[in-house]
Parts: sequence; C-alpha cells; structure tokens
Amino acid sequence: MNPLQFIKKARWRKIAIGLVFLIVLLVTLLVFAGTWFSYQGRREWAQTKVELLKRGELLSFEGLAPAPVPPEKNFFADPIWEPNAEGQISLFDPQISPGEAARLKAQFPGLADLVKEGNRRQLVQAVGKRANDRSMTQEEAVFVLALLEPVQSTFDTIRRLGRRSEARFPVDYSRGVFMPMPHDWALFEAGLMLWRSAQAHDALGQTEQSLDEILLMLRLSRAVDDEPIMMSFFVATSIDVLALSLIERQLPTFSDRQTQDIELALGQINVLKKLTKVLRGERAIGNQFFDQSRQISAAEMAKNAKSITADVWGEKLPGVAWDLVGVYRFMFLDEDQAFFNKTYQRLLDRLGEKPDMLQPSEVERLETDLEQEIQGADRYRHALTSLISPKLKTFLSMAADEETKVRQARIACAIQRYALAEKALPSSLDQLVPKYLEHVPGDVISGGPMHYRSDGKEYVLWSVGWNDQDDGGEASPQEKIRWKKLDWVWKGRLPAVWKEL
Repeated sequence: MNPLQFIKKARWRKIAIGLVFLIVLLVTLLVFAGTWFSYQGRREWAQTKVELLKRGELLSFEGLAPAPVPPEKNFFADPIWEPNAEGQISLFDPQISPGEAARLKAQFPGLADLVKEGNRRQLVQAVGKRANDRSMTQEEAVFVLALLEPVQSTFDTIRRLGRRSEARFPVDYSRGVFMPMPHDWALFEAGLMLWRSAQAHDALGQTEQSLDEILLMLRLSRAVDDEPIMMSFFVATSIDVLALSLIERQLPTFSDRQTQDIELALGQINVLKKLTKVLRGERAIGNQFFDQSRQISAAEMAKNAKSITADVWGEKLPGVAWDLVGVYRFMFLDEDQAFFNKTYQRLLDRLGEKPDMLQPSEVERLETDLEQEIQGADRYRHALTSLISPKLKTFLSMAADEETKVRQARIACAIQRYALAEKALPSSLDQLVPKYLEHVPGDVISGGPMHYRSDGKEYVLWSVGWNDQDDGGEASPQEKIRWKKLDWVWKGRLPAVWKEL
C-alpha cells in the first residue's frame, strides 16, 4: 500500500472515531439533561400538588362535578334533552316546509324576501337583525310569533321544566377537553328564540308575555350554574346579557309586581362566585389532559394537541413544534403541569382577595406575567399551558361586564319601584335604601359606588369600565370589545305611566 494512502486512511479513521465519540457524548449529555429536567419536573409537580391539596384546593372533578338529583327535581330530566344520533339536541324542529314558506310569503308580503325553507331559528334571527337596534314593526312582530307558533309546545315544556328546583345534565366529565356538551348549544338556541319572541311581544305592547319570556331566559341560564365548565359559563353569560338588554329597554313599562319578579330572578345571579368555580373546573380539565397525555402514545398526544389548537386558535399554535411532542412529554410535561396549576392558583388567589371586585390592573399584570413566562424557548417548555389556558383579559372582562349589568339592573329595578311610588326619579341612589335596596351594589371594577345621574325624566347608571377611569358615563356604543369600551352604561327613564302624565 502506498504510505500516503495509509496516512490518509488513518487520518479519516481518526476523524470518524472522533465524530462518533462526539455524537455519543452529545446524546449522553442530552439524555442526562432530559433525565434531569424530567426528575426536577416530577419533583416540582409533586410538591405543587401537595401544597395545593393542603390548602383544600380541588385539582380534579372529584368534589367539583355536581351531584346527581332526583329526576322529578331535574330540569334536564325530560326527553327533549335527549341527544339524537349525531349527538345533538334539536329543540326547534320541525323545519320550515315549502307549504309553510308559501303561506308566510302570502301573509307577510313585506317580509317575503326573508322567507326561506329550512332552519326556523335562522329566519327568526334574520327578522331580528333586520330590526337591529330599533323596535320591531308590528308586521315583523306578528311574523316572528307566527314563525314560533309551531314550536310553542317546546316553550311550554321548558316552562314546565323551569319550575323544577335543580338542573343536572349528564355531562361525562371523564372526557375532559373532549366532553360533549350538546345541551349548551340547545340552551343558547332556546335563549335566542325567547329573546326574539320577547322583542315581538314588547313591540305589540304585550308586556306580561314579554316578561314571562325574560324570566324564562334567566331560568335557562341558571340551568348550567353548577357546571364548572367555561363553555357553560359563556352560554349562561350570553343568555343573561340578552335578557338584561330586554330588561334595560322594557323596565319603564313594568308594574311594581313585575319589577319585583325581575328583582327576584336577578338576585340568583352571582357571576364572580360562579367565575371561581369555572376556573377550578378549567384547571381540573387541564390536569385531566396532562394525566391522559402520560397514558397515550406521543403520536396520539400530538394529534389531540393539534385538534385542540385548531378548535381554540383556528390554526397551529405558533412557536410549538408538535412533531417533537415526545421530547416535550419526557422532559417538560411534569414541570408544565406544575406551572399550569400555579398559574391558575395565582389568579384564584387574586380573585379571592377581593371577591366582590375584579380589578383590570391585576388581570393585565397576570396576563403580562404569563406571556413573559412562555416566551421564546419557554413556550415549548410550557406548550400545554399555552394551549389550554384562557385569554384572561377577554374572559374576565366578559365576567366583569355581566356582573356590572346585573348590579345595574338591580339598582334600576329599585329606581323603577321608587319612581312608581314617588312619581319621580330619585335624586341620589341613597334614597333607595333601605326600602328598595338593603345596600346599593358597588362598582365591580373600582370598588366604589355606582355612578348615577338624572335630569328628572331620564337617568344614567355607569361603571368606570375596564380602563378603570370615570369617563362621565360615556358609553362608546360602537365599540364591541368589552375591555376597549369606556364606561359601562345603563340608561333608564321615568316609568311609562308617569311619563305619559
């Protein structure tokens, strides 16, 4: 062999051996580092779990999921709440047939362009959207009631069930993030139909019928009060907000007895108390997802994560390579579960410090801290926390807004009863105590008194809103995002009976 070739082979042999050694060393270091991160994560999660359990915190659905109730007391114990073969609950069949569509076009020529065969709810909503912020015309109101006539038996059944004291839908909490919730959409659909029906009755001057539907809407939203699930919270909040919009518009037409009926229903709503239960429920769902992720293959975990990402974010969660989920699960899953639970506990602790308030500065500080803690490489370490944690500002501003509206509605009911008795609006809210209110509900944001202004014929109630600044009752009605609005405003006027005089 040529000596030069031998030397070259020896040199490449040494280089190859060196590279193999470096690769083995690198793999060894990575395995060691991964094992160390895994050990530290398991230790941190074990310590976090012990600390939270010592505080009496509930980390799973055991103790959170509502207990069953006897069928005779259960709002959901009726065949109308049975899901169909597709797992959906259809309360408002039958669909609009060709014959019914033809009759509606002939009877209501001014609305013939809206009439279509098929989905009844969509047509009812189309009429409501046409009316937009104004009251329905008489033709629109009669049209809506004609559309709803074929499903009156469903409303009658819901009214009958609404007299039952409890509500427990058989939710399968063991499914975690994938638990089916068909009753939530069915409740929301019923709330929408009742909302439009109440608007129609109001436009026709049928106050008692409209009041009955408002009260039924408030009963619908209470049907999921005991469910510690964010989706149920959103549904209940949405129905309540629709009902409160009707109350704000129609309250001046209510009698003292009707107003007291509204007061009684409003007294059963405690948004902030329900909020803490929902947050604990969401933490339980998260822990369930973490635990399930340990028991399935990396491929199944990646598939589940991508599925949730598509549902929540509409696309792949940026900055997270789900193809490397096996590495994440081995190295960071336990640490991430500890971080997830600590994050929720910080929020629960802040809410517990002032249970009657929700301070935007605290919420935004928590959200900023969370965003900073999951930036860059930490976003991968806390991949599941990034995926299943709610947008705090959006979620909590929604809760604060509804709680504000409920408090304002209670004050407005007291003003209505005062004005019916005294034939005038109060000059200050203190005049409502103690005859009409035990105490005046405060501003959920500032903790101070609710603001009030009256010119003797109309009045304005307002909270400082998410910016925590008094903007003098500026409502910014065109702004749809709650936390971007200025003040959160309720407008009222003298009772109709005295305004006419």
